[in-house]
Amino acid sequence: MDMKRIALLALLAVAAPASAASAAPRQVGSMTFTSTKPGSVTGNVLHVEFQNPADPNAKPYAVYQMVIHKPAGTINDTSVPPQCHATDAEIYLLGPSACPADAQIGSGLAEADQGPGADPRYSYTDLTHFNNQDEVVGIGVNREIPAIKTIDRTKLEGDTTTSTFPLFPGVPPPEPYTPVKQLDIAFPPYERDGRAYALTPRTCPKAGYWTFTIDFVYRDGVTQSLQSRSPCSKR
Repeated sequence: MDMKRIALLALLAVAAPASAASAAPRQVGSMTFTSTKPGSVTGNVLHVEFQNPADPNAKPYAVYQMVIHKPAGTINDTSVPPQCHATDAEIYLLGPSACPADAQIGSGLAEADQGPGADPRYSYTDLTHFNNQDEVVGIGVNREIPAIKTIDRTKLEGDTTTSTFPLFPGVPPPEPYTPVKQLDIAFPPYERDGRAYALTPRTCPKAGYWTFTIDFVYRDGVTQSLQSRSPCSKR
């Protein structure tokens, strides 16, 4: 074996573990419809846990955006529920009460991780989601310091929804941000005057499940995706 080939093999041996580490998932989780019946009124349930692929006990990386690609044929009609037209200023002042109560379409909880050594390490934010034209107004209120409020205006475009995570400073490693450690969101089925806010696709694939694809764009420029299967019935 010539020296050039030996050098190349040695380089590949060194590079392989680094490549595998960089490809390790930073998140695990699932997203499903609450209904298995095609063309039916449905809600959604989202659960995601974020992790540092290099060390499960370390602080995760911070997410910038979460882009959800819904199964083709999913319908969301934002004209069905009442809408929240509150401004950001009103929301920062009043919190969830800035929106009409009957415009609420979901709720959730976000757990933030400030890293080993922080006291407390974890903090929790209650999430309330309201309907608006072609968007979901997500309002967060921190449990430990209720004066801290966050706003995310998730955009609904066709089969895609785009959420932008709020930015909070933090202490490295791995970076100077405070990331979300766990995210849980539930949208129950919603009907009003015989109309549905969300409907499942009209057909069930031969595989017996619909597929959600979620792209996570991290603040350090890395993008990773996860796929989640939502069971469906062909009848």
